[in-house]
Amino acid sequence: MKPPFILKRLVDTEVNYARRFTNVTQKPYGFIYWNEANKDSYLCNHAIITDHLGVESSLKDISFFYKSKNITPCLFPSLQEKELEILTPHLKNHGFEIEMLDHAYYVKENESSITPVSGIFFSRLVQIKDDIKELILAEKYGDWAIKYLERHVKNPGYHLIGGFVNTDLVTIASLSIFEGYSRIDDVFTFSYYRGKGYSSALLHYLVNYSKEHNDNHLYLYAHYTKAEKLYEKAGFVRQPNLKCWRALKKA
Repeated sequence: MKPPFILKRLVDTEVNYARRFTNVTQKPYGFIYWNEANKDSYLCNHAIITDHLGVESSLKDISFFYKSKNITPCLFPSLQEKELEILTPHLKNHGFEIEMLDHAYYVKENESSITPVSGIFFSRLVQIKDDIKELILAEKYGDWAIKYLERHVKNPGYHLIGGFVNTDLVTIASLSIFEGYSRIDDVFTFSYYRGKGYSSALLHYLVNYSKEHNDNHLYLYAHYTKAEKLYEKAGFVRQPNLKCWRALKKA
């Protein structure tokens, strides 16, 4: 029988997520993720503070670390309760600007009610080819996103799935598998193919694909909450207490 969903386990999974495509330096106060081959990516270069005691010295250390590598200091949440309330005055004191993100976490709690459209088939992608690059750039993401995928796809626990109509790639999404928990992310669809049910079909496929590979709890990190009805139809429930933000020190 699957053990109950535990929020702390999801948080632990999130802490380990960036290890798969970055280098990591563990500190007494948390973690620093960095990738000097992809300096423009905040996803690949950010810190997480898990111990909020001594925040002033922690922020000094984080700033020094990134500045020494000519990388913009960036902080992501550790998803702890009242974290932003605790950190805000310290972040402002050290010149960080806080940006609330229209991102959200959704946990799979119900069965998918999606009826997939026909005419699309799915395949695992093990290389970042030109069609994937074209899709990423069309979504207004820069080269940093391509570099992130190129490194991430090498990890055996990262399953990048493509949806194809005839021979054309129309949509992609990923499933990252950890111990006990799996994460859906990187959902992109070519604009020409939107509104045709292909993204829904891929999400439904990933839900079943996850079941076939393990008995993990499944959650989704959404970059666009405007698709919330789709996520709900696939059986996911938003976690409103998990706030998504980042803090940047550009000066």
